Amino acid sequence: MKTWALMYSLIWVAVLQILVILFPVLSFSSTVDLHAAIGIVVVVLANYVYFLVRRTACPSRIKRIARVTAIMSFIQIAFGAVLYESIVLAFSSSTLFEIILFFHVLIAVAIVAQASSAATAFDMWERKEFAPAQQLSGVT
Repeated sequence: MKTWALMYSLIWVAVLQILVILFPVLSFSSTVDLHAAIGIVVVVLANYVYFLVRRTACPSRIKRIARVTAIMSFIQIAFGAVLYESIVLAFSSSTLFEIILFFHVLIAVAIVAQASSAATAFDMWERKEFAPAQQLSGVT
């Protein structure tokens, strides 16, 4: 699979992970387990994308975005594990739980945004759409 296709796949898998937890069709326990399993796929994809992008000659900005996306995916695993244990231990009404949940959601949205940015930029770079703009005559 091409790198750009994996990058776009990462976006859709991350969106699917969010949708699974927002609109559960299974039991709570099964939904959380499915959300966690998809989260592992997000981590693997984000890190594999970074591995592939790092090996190209694309602009450094794209590489940095891919690296940050991979790092955020690991942070999500840590937050997710804390949230899961909080639910199991019945601490889900605590203020700390709410703060961690807020950052878990915030980073999930950030992963989608960062992955989208990197995928679009990489696709444009790969198709040579980053050509210097021609200066129009009479326009400064």
